[in-house]
Amino acid sequence: MTVDENKICFIICVNNQLFYEECVRYLQCLSIPEGMQVEILAVEEAVSMAAGYNEGMNSSNAKYKIYMHQDVFIINRYFIHDIISIFCSDTTIGMIGMVGNVSIPENGVMWSGERVKYGNEDITWKTYRYNITDGMWDVACIDGLLMATQYDVSWREDLFDGWDFYDISQSCEMRKKGYRIVVPMQNCSWYLHDDKPILQLWNYNKYRKIFMENYM
Repeated sequence: MTVDENKICFIICVNNQLFYEECVRYLQCLSIPEGMQVEILAVEEAVSMAAGYNEGMNSSNAKYKIYMHQDVFIINRYFIHDIISIFCSDTTIGMIGMVGNVSIPENGVMWSGERVKYGNEDITWKTYRYNITDGMWDVACIDGLLMATQYDVSWREDLFDGWDFYDISQSCEMRKKGYRIVVPMQNCSWYLHDDKPILQLWNYNKYRKIFMENYM
């Protein structure tokens, strides 16, 4: 499949139609760079996040792919412009996240490390535009709420057949390929995340151990 460098694909694993429809409404409001084509791909009934993302990745020839949760709403109208400008600034940047860690904690739990996240409530979208000179942080891993790529790297569904640790695993796979992972400076947060107050982590420790055995 020939890669289309003028195409961006949003890949979303869906199990809640209301969340997905709201997510798409935000995507439909984004400014599209001239000559760029936008594709939205819903993956339903995925057996795991990694499997769903592999299915989406292999179904699209877009150079730029955005893997995101159905409950993430992008409020940066120029998100596509900004993502592409970051990727074009350095071909070694393989992945962009909204939240990340500068290093992977010894216990493998991303939340327990030094988190990088930007947002300034004093700045509104009426006056804010990201500029590549605003800078970005190089990180070891990013949160799975939104993961943007410009190169296809297979997700480890052979190891992570559930809904945890797919994001930190993919971060490690990207770095093994020699790619940088960055979190851009967001003087005004680029997204809203309507995540649940109680996380379902029944198998979390199982996958943490798998991660430790294979990556640490």
